[in-house]
Amino acid sequence: MDAESHAMISIHSDHAANIVSGVKTVELRRRFMSLPLGSRLWIYSTLPVGALVATATIVAIDYDAPHQLWARYQTEAAVSKNLFFQYFGDCELGCAIQLDGIEPISPVPLESIRRIRGVDHIPQVAAKITTLEASQFEEFRRFR
Repeated sequence: MDAESHAMISIHSDHAANIVSGVKTVELRRRFMSLPLGSRLWIYSTLPVGALVATATIVAIDYDAPHQLWARYQTEAAVSKNLFFQYFGDCELGCAIQLDGIEPISPVPLESIRRIRGVDHIPQVAAKITTLEASQFEEFRRFR
């Protein structure tokens, strides 16, 4: 995979747990970076977990009005209707990222992510990562 084929995405710990368990197969965003289909997402579960906990493949990215996204993805999003519309607020356009090939991984803790990426913070939304960073995450989880 090339450098644009990997990204790290920060997901609230409850939603990340739902992705890991397979209950949630669509991640919702008010905005999202441009990534090619087939990209590998490294899922960072926010504090209190504070670790990479899974990988998934982007199979589709759907931009539409929130009410249209709700009609299509309400069962795969694993959120209540109230929370869904509260999250999107007055956004005219939302994003549904369809995930497949969800693979739980041995957690890569925040300190190791910071060391591997050479940064102090985790992106609030998502960030592209290099192939080298992805391979270091792979090695970390393999040799734990």
